[in-house]
Amino acid sequence: MISPLACGSLRGKGMISPLACGSLRGKGMISPLLAARLRLATRDAAVRLGRCAGLGRTALGYVAAMRHRAVFFDLGGTLFSYRTINTHFDGLLEELARGRGVERPMDELRAAYRGAMGRVMFDWAARPYYLHRDLFTEAHVAFLRALGVDASADDPDVRFSEGRVLGEPEIAPRDDASKTLAALRDRGLHVQIVSNIDNDQLEAVWPRLALHHHVHAITTSEEARSCKPDPGIFRIALAKAGDPDPSSVVFVGDSVLHDVAGAKALGMTSVLIGEVPPGAPEKLQPDHVIDELSELLELVD
Repeated sequence: MISPLACGSLRGKGMISPLACGSLRGKGMISPLLAARLRLATRDAAVRLGRCAGLGRTALGYVAAMRHRAVFFDLGGTLFSYRTINTHFDGLLEELARGRGVERPMDELRAAYRGAMGRVMFDWAARPYYLHRDLFTEAHVAFLRALGVDASADDPDVRFSEGRVLGEPEIAPRDDASKTLAALRDRGLHVQIVSNIDNDQLEAVWPRLALHHHVHAITTSEEARSCKPDPGIFRIALAKAGDPDPSSVVFVGDSVLHDVAGAKALGMTSVLIGEVPPGAPEKLQPDHVIDELSELLELVD
């Protein structure tokens, strides 16, 4: 555990990088506030040292001005929280169960669905590409079977529906999403959505988020015929951004498996919004961990 006194000493001497701040915070070793202060202090220290050495603002490998050219964002769980559609989704599970004559407490229905979706995701994880309408349909079948109901993908009540699954009337962006995206774009950065999502699903929810004015491009897994963490979708997104070096791109997402692993494999800086799962291996460890999207403005120059 690094103490506040030690952190203050490191900060004063410019000896800790923003990457180290993100790593320490991700491991629960320093507070979010202290991490933010360290990032700002060490960035300024790096700039001052670099100027003295004639190296410019990219000295010492710190996150310095003009290093980054693009910021890519995942969509679901990142720009909007799934908590905004919990009520809607609970209703969907209840409707599926009751339609088959099953009456269970909501907690049991949620647990059955989490288990079903987890098994399906595990089985499909190695596929470089799949349609999410098929993924959700398979999860609905597994959910009903977990409740003791015979079901198949041909049953009308389990077929994927973008409106029923995502609940677009209730969907809303994170409070700081619009301002954060606007600020990044105003800095001259390319801002893009890179999402594992079908095109019809995107069309159902994207207009309701009202973020289109801040985004240069969108890449869906259906368009790319590639699902994160497969490299194909990342490469198409890079091409839309003008083919910057991956090291100049920041990828922000909520999944260590899809977003962090895929971005790191190509050399991008990975930022996780949320918490790192306990025991996650090195390849799933993000470079930075944030709680709010606005924290990106301290990480990206």
